[in-house]
Amino acid sequence: MDNAKNPGLFYGAIAVAIVALLITIYYVIPGVNHVLVSGNPTAVHLKHVFLFAVLTVLGIIAALVTRPKAVAK
Repeated sequence: MDNAKNPGLFYGAIAVAIVALLITIYYVIPGVNHVLVSGNPTAVHLKHVFLFAVLTVLGIIAALVTRPKAVAK
């Protein structure tokens, strides 16, 4: 796969990793009203934390795999 001409996938993977990391941090903070959860909206939601932590790792791996190659001089 030649992605030297299209680094969009690389930058998209970085964006996914950053957004997933921010959402992970959001769900770790207790006392904040977490949207889109059932039960106590102000508690720490470990399932959500785990899910978005996995998405963060997958985004980092995708960025490493699709990073643009250095041009040889």
